[in-house]
Amino acid sequence: MRYLWTATLATFIATLSAWSAELPARADDASTLIALEQAWIAAIQKSDVKTLSIIFAGTYVDTDETGHRADKAAVLGALKSGALKMSVIELSDMKPVIYGHAAVVTGASVQRGTYEGQPLAERIVFTDTFIRTGKTWKAVASQRTAAPKQ
Repeated sequence: MRYLWTATLATFIATLSAWSAELPARADDASTLIALEQAWIAAIQKSDVKTLSIIFAGTYVDTDETGHRADKAAVLGALKSGALKMSVIELSDMKPVIYGHAAVVTGASVQRGTYEGQPLAERIVFTDTFIRTGKTWKAVASQRTAAPKQ
């Protein structure tokens, strides 16, 4: 009985360790995530909801600089309706960090645009969270904070 308990415990620990271990980041993951960020902002500027539908996971959630949260459908709807209009988005200081099947990209942006006719913050800092499904990265969350003018 003691042997069975020890063997079961050892198997459980080995399985848990293997399951929770981070996969090594592929060399091209960081550049893939940066390219995905660039495709994302290009799609926003063009109100290209088809491309954004591919970039965003079905469970995507966005938290904007005012603290308002929106799901994937609401973000795409704001672009389709013209409520959200972006004329300029320039990304900088992007730093991707990969955690196996998850990644976080932090950065900053200078932007010009309006939401429901009201101007958006000119400078923001952001945190975007991605998951990898197979070979594809999907955005699952984005959070932006207004940054002080420089």
